[in-house]
Amino acid sequence: MINKLRAKIIIINVVSVCIVFVVAMILVFGTGYARINDERILRLKSIVGQESWHDLDLSKFTGIVMVEFNEESKQISWMNTGEGVRLSDEQIDAVVNKIINKDKTDGWASMRVLYAKRSVGVYTRIALYDRNSNMKGVLMYILYTLIVLVVGSSIYCVISYVLARVAVKPVADSWNKHKQFLADASHELKTPLSVIMANTEIIAGHGDETVASQMKWIENTRSESERMADLINDLLFLAKNDNGLKAEMKPLNLSECVETIVLSHEAVLYENGKIFNYSIEPDVVVNGNEGQLKQLVAILLDNANKYSVGAGNIALGVEIVGKYVQIVVSNDCDELTEDQLAHLFDRFYTVDESRSKSSAGNGLGLSIAQVITNTHRGKITADCHDGRITFTVILSPYKK
Repeated sequence: MINKLRAKIIIINVVSVCIVFVVAMILVFGTGYARINDERILRLKSIVGQESWHDLDLSKFTGIVMVEFNEESKQISWMNTGEGVRLSDEQIDAVVNKIINKDKTDGWASMRVLYAKRSVGVYTRIALYDRNSNMKGVLMYILYTLIVLVVGSSIYCVISYVLARVAVKPVADSWNKHKQFLADASHELKTPLSVIMANTEIIAGHGDETVASQMKWIENTRSESERMADLINDLLFLAKNDNGLKAEMKPLNLSECVETIVLSHEAVLYENGKIFNYSIEPDVVVNGNEGQLKQLVAILLDNANKYSVGAGNIALGVEIVGKYVQIVVSNDCDELTEDQLAHLFDRFYTVDESRSKSSAGNGLGLSIAQVITNTHRGKITADCHDGRITFTVILSPYKK
């Protein structure tokens, strides 16, 4: 599909440029040729206006025929033909007879011949220009135009190919991510569904037993159902963001917002044996969506809870640094490679594949955190040094 799209872009670009070029050349040629014809008419008028008519040197006027027509005898009494003229005597005689009957003193005698005439006594002086005398020059002009068109189109075809690759790359990346996202989502949903189906089959196979004796399978089914519900909610959130939905933004006290999440997570972290310290600068105000910012902080704390090692030494800070607001969450962790750091915000990516799904999550949390940060026109980064990872969210403070 991407290759077809790239080919269409190249074809459209080249064809459109060729059309524009051809139309431009036609306009330029037509305008220039009309101006040249006007100059030729002026030259013919100048010739017939000369007093020393018979003494003119036609070697200076390529394609010119001078004719003197006797009105009494109705015949050509004198004629002088210049270089390059391709009109035969019969053709000249026919054109002259046609011009004599015209009221206009200059113009086109035919598609091939321009003329100018002037009466002098019983004679009519007629100067003719044979357009075919310059046909070689016109053909060379057309040939050069075609060569320029072919060469220019070839060069532009190469340029279009390069530009098309650049233009299509984001689409190709998005398409590949979309396909990968569907594959990963299908895989993630398939696992809990398989467990639920297996549990229900076991329960159905022991229909004569009590509910209490089946609680192991019932609890397992409920756990997998909750996990699947969380996964579906995360997928819906990301799908809404992919469709370009925007959250309602308003001024809010970020300090109070973060404190609410800290209080709800403090007990959980304590139960898991994690050391947790936080420092929140009071009255930090940003323009944002309260629900999404709470979700952002909750994701970072959940991530620290799941992936920190030992006591964790989890730290959270909210403060104004220079012109920006920073939310910083850090914790002890296993050392990460540059490649692992680069993929932390990818959907369904988990650093430790050996962890169970129940403890490691579905790999969408940090992707959602990045989406929320981007929605708030901020930036989120991850940095790992000396066995400690730090997530930094940068937002703009609210300005009245």
